[in-house]
Amino acid sequence: MSRARVVLILAALSAVAVIAGCSDNGVRPVPDSTSEQSTIAGTIAAAPDLLNDGLYDTETPANLAAALRGASPAGSTTPVEIEPYFFWRTIARRMPSFEFAFADTDTTGLPTTAIVTVRRHFTGTLNIVPRDPVNPDLPDTHNIVRKPLDDLWVRRFLMKRVRLAPGDHAAWKIAAATAVEVTSKDATTAITSIRVQSGPTDTTLTDPAAFIHLRRVLRFAPDDPVTLTVTTPRTDDVVLLYHHVERERFENHGDGTYTRTFTAGSLQGWRHFGVNALSHGTLYDDIAPYDSKAWIFPYVIVGGPDVDYLP
Repeated sequence: MSRARVVLILAALSAVAVIAGCSDNGVRPVPDSTSEQSTIAGTIAAAPDLLNDGLYDTETPANLAAALRGASPAGSTTPVEIEPYFFWRTIARRMPSFEFAFADTDTTGLPTTAIVTVRRHFTGTLNIVPRDPVNPDLPDTHNIVRKPLDDLWVRRFLMKRVRLAPGDHAAWKIAAATAVEVTSKDATTAITSIRVQSGPTDTTLTDPAAFIHLRRVLRFAPDDPVTLTVTTPRTDDVVLLYHHVERERFENHGDGTYTRTFTAGSLQGWRHFGVNALSHGTLYDDIAPYDSKAWIFPYVIVGGPDVDYLP
């Protein structure tokens, strides 16, 4: 992470007031909260692989000509006004906000637990390049469809003030993080679950807001094939895999389930994969509004960090 980005994060974090919670969860203001916020901000900024998913807000055009062809299941009667060749997001503004909640005060009056909610409000446009009506194997760059984009990106961090060894100074560490959830304004699109299968791993993810403790994060061996099965409430969504630079469409089975396999990667360390469900009209109707939901989950390549706390 660049020094400029870290400074920006620290400045934004220190400008946010502490949330005073309800008495039933023990959340309360703390002395010298600005100092606590700045310290926590530095800890989060020192773990950029968790702070940033590196997938969603990229503006690199994704050529999905082959992937989007036949996005509707066989026999679908969903209207098609345009045939997309590829699309990309243009992010005009990125507006971060941060909230802090403190709990579990020790005998010195200082908190030992903090929950940090990071939000990023993206505004811009979704840009859809349709197929050329004369030659469907080529894009029609003269008739780009642009739709207003308004997305809210949310991720939470569970922080603990700990001593990792006897005699150490107590310091804030990341104990857990949620997945990233990105929701467009007035979204009707939803993701019900993501089943993850790879070797001995077979688990179903249903709540992107649930904390994932670092030692329990998904782990894959280098270059493992990972198969995802996504369930949505609709049978005609366009569901895309986001992984590294890939933007690939899931196979639609016509029953609200979608599957795709990707390769975990060869380099050790923290990674993310994302699932983005878009309403059919988002890409196939030039009048329908932009309607999107995304879940982005962290994982580790085996041999990478197997830890309780970061950084």
